[in-house]
Amino acid sequence: MRKDGTLPSPQGDIRTLNATLRKLRMPRWLWRVSVISISLLAFLWVSRHVLTLGALIRYDRLDPLGPQVVSFMTRINPYLWWGVVVILAVIVLSVLRAWLKASIVREKQTLVSVMELQKVADSISSEGVDVLQWVWDAEAGPVTVGDLLRARDELRSDRVRKLATARAQALILQKARVRQVQQDGSGLDVTE
Repeated sequence: MRKDGTLPSPQGDIRTLNATLRKLRMPRWLWRVSVISISLLAFLWVSRHVLTLGALIRYDRLDPLGPQVVSFMTRINPYLWWGVVVILAVIVLSVLRAWLKASIVREKQTLVSVMELQKVADSISSEGVDVLQWVWDAEAGPVTVGDLLRARDELRSDRVRKLATARAQALILQKARVRQVQQDGSGLDVTE
């Protein structure tokens, strides 16, 4: 039971996990927004200077090649520098995308403190705890932000009902096995 006297529910569990995840993920979100903003501002600044410097370039030194070459280069000059800016944009976006993906992977591997996990466990229903235990691989290590994310997603996809169905089916099969052993009269387990 929660402090406000209400019983936890799967929807309440999702809200609790969302609040916890927001708190745990906020520093990384702010860091990502800062890095991406600074990178984009730097890209815009560099692009503006490339275009400004490109507009100042004169092709008069190419006179020995003929006036047609100078005229052609002067005509395509803006497009050349816009091409440089587009290539630079592709490079910057590729690097930012790779960095963002790696940052998200690192974030999912962030360990959840024992105190934070205690707060979550006290705030969610027993079904929510079951789902979290089902998601978490105890042998792989402590609970991570990725485990909380997956538990939230599993709660959204009705994992509580699926776990209850699986338990009921396991119980039916176990009872059937006991009945078969009793009917055989041997009392020996065939699987041994």
